[in-house]
Amino acid sequence: MTIDASAKNMQAVCRAREQHDTSCPWNGTGTEVHMNWFDIERIGWEEGDVICGLIVVGDEKVATGMMRVTCDAEGAGGGRTEEEEVETVEAVATERELQPAGPALN
Repeated sequence: MTIDASAKNMQAVCRAREQHDTSCPWNGTGTEVHMNWFDIERIGWEEGDVICGLIVVGDEKVATGMMRVTCDAEGAGGGRTEEEEVETVEAVATERELQPAGPALN
């Protein structure tokens, strides 16, 4: 992944946090960004990294190319219910580095 693509992903996380914090019906503040494990690895981040003040969390429920911001208002007694839809934000970087798989076996 190029530095430019990584920077765009960081910007996408910051925008997702701003969007969440201004539209959260419970007036929560974003604390985590949930992403698919594949995307976290592809971007070069690790679970537990802090991006734009949000902790990166690997979440197989989030589709590849998407992210979801969760907040301090979710969970025990507050926030969304399991049945409620959660808006996801599309990750920006679509560039992928191809790695050679090795010589072809005949």
